[in-house]
Amino acid sequence: MRKERRNHKRLTLNFKSKLKYDGDLDLNGVTRNISFGGAFIELDGVPQVFKDDYFSLVLLGKVEFTCRVIHSNPDGIGFKFDYILIKYYEHFKKLMLTNAKDPDRLIKELGRRCDLF
Repeated sequence: MRKERRNHKRLTLNFKSKLKYDGDLDLNGVTRNISFGGAFIELDGVPQVFKDDYFSLVLLGKVEFTCRVIHSNPDGIGFKFDYILIKYYEHFKKLMLTNAKDPDRLIKELGRRCDLF
């Protein structure tokens, strides 16, 4: 059995997403799962990407991250969040807590994980 390497609780939430890569590539997708540390974005067509490629990710047209590729497969791309402006972070935190089945668990996670971004 493979050991779980994730540090953050994943939520199965479907948020519209826009990915931008290197100024020329724009992709539209939907989150399959998301956490305070990263997300998996489902795409209709997955371009060739490499581990540690950097993307800009915009959720719901409101929250923007700088993130990097952790893995990809024919369904989409898994990202780790590397950077978010505080004005976006507050909105993202509210979005996550509002949609979580167990928001108290996420609040505890935030208290334990000071290195989220």
